[in-house]
Amino acid sequence: MSDFQLTQADKATGVWLRLKAHFEDRLAGARQRNDSALDAHETAAIRGEIRCLKHLIRLDDDRPMTGNDEDAP
Repeated sequence: MSDFQLTQADKATGVWLRLKAHFEDRLAGARQRNDSALDAHETAAIRGEIRCLKHLIRLDDDRPMTGNDEDAP
C-alpha cells in the first residue's frame, strides 16, 4: 500500500475541491441509504462504499486513514 498524499498545491486546485465536494455528497447519500431497511448483503455493500469514500475524502489530510478511523471524517 502506498503512502500517497496530495501536495498543498494539489489541495488548492479547483479539480480537487470539486472532487472532494462530489465525494462528500456521495458519502451523505450512502449514509442515508444505509439508514434504511436493507438486507445484510446490501448493508455490507453500502458500508464498503462509505469506507472507500472516506478514504478518498481523506486524501487531503496530512495523516493517513488507519483501521481505527471508522468514524472519520
